Amino acid sequence: MDDCVATFHEDIVTEILLRCPIKSLLRFKCACKNWYALIKIPKFIQQHLKKNRSPLQVLIYNNGDIDDDSCPMTLISKENFQTFLGMKCLIGYVDGLFLMYGEINSVISCALWNPATREMRHLYLLAPIIDDSPNFGLGIDHFSNDYKVVYFLDYAATVYSCRGTHGEFSKN
Repeated sequence: MDDCVATFHEDIVTEILLRCPIKSLLRFKCACKNWYALIKIPKFIQQHLKKNRSPLQVLIYNNGDIDDDSCPMTLISKENFQTFLGMKCLIGYVDGLFLMYGEINSVISCALWNPATREMRHLYLLAPIIDDSPNFGLGIDHFSNDYKVVYFLDYAATVYSCRGTHGEFSKN
């Protein structure tokens, strides 16, 4: 059986994996090192995103008393139900990646959330949020194929690159 699997050309394996749902891909990352490396390549991720546009899921936000910690933001889908207590505001989204902010343990927090992979990355701000409506932006840099978050404070801006590993904004 191993000989048969070894004879698959890399292009065929790539095409098969591109057609798989995200849940299967997450399991396949453990199958072999080559598949793990392939699935993590940004070009593969973009191709998979284009081929597998899923129907819109419903994001429910309880617009009650925002000072109340029991005011969650919730994603409803057929497969999962996730609640993020404290995240009071959905700022924007690009290609299924959501930017949210809210108060967690009396600290204003900002996070990127990918519901497809169930990963959430908290972002650590260089400057404190001083008003109730911080100025954030989320977009994609097509030259570097990198998602970026911009935080504006007065006349300065800081930029967070999703390629970073520490979840920290860099001064630009």
